[in-house]
Amino acid sequence: MFRRCLVLIALGGAFAGAAGLAGDYVKRCPMPLQECLERMSSGLKTSGWVGIEFDDTLLPEGGYRVIKVVPESPAAHAGLQPGDVLFALNGVQFAENNSAALAKARKEWKPGQSVTYTIKRQGVDREITLTLAPMPADVMARWIGEHMKAHMATDHPAPK
Repeated sequence: MFRRCLVLIALGGAFAGAAGLAGDYVKRCPMPLQECLERMSSGLKTSGWVGIEFDDTLLPEGGYRVIKVVPESPAAHAGLQPGDVLFALNGVQFAENNSAALAKARKEWKPGQSVTYTIKRQGVDREITLTLAPMPADVMARWIGEHMKAHMATDHPAPK
């Protein structure tokens, strides 16, 4: 299944579960809508942001293909490019058996922290280090809007 995901690092606290690179990017929250939105907003405000979109289908050789790099994002400043394959994060390879370790690491990220991706570009391994940024307001609004749509599709009533 092809789906483009905007990388929002450290979403674990915002969505009550890891949602970064290899998981669902809109988790349904078991709380009432308003409480869920407040928790998500609080978590996203303190989450580190990379600024890429990628195909979340794990490649046979491991990793995820970058589809888009957001202009002026940490990813753009670090030199990530569409077509790059994100192969590892801080030395941990993107693979199904590493999802718990990756989720744990992403959950703790904050703006200002540096992370290192091992990428494959045209068959050559490279390391790219970037500094996580605060999430832009428009990105946060989009994610919250998507979450609201998913939340409203569940049995949770709207706030009164």
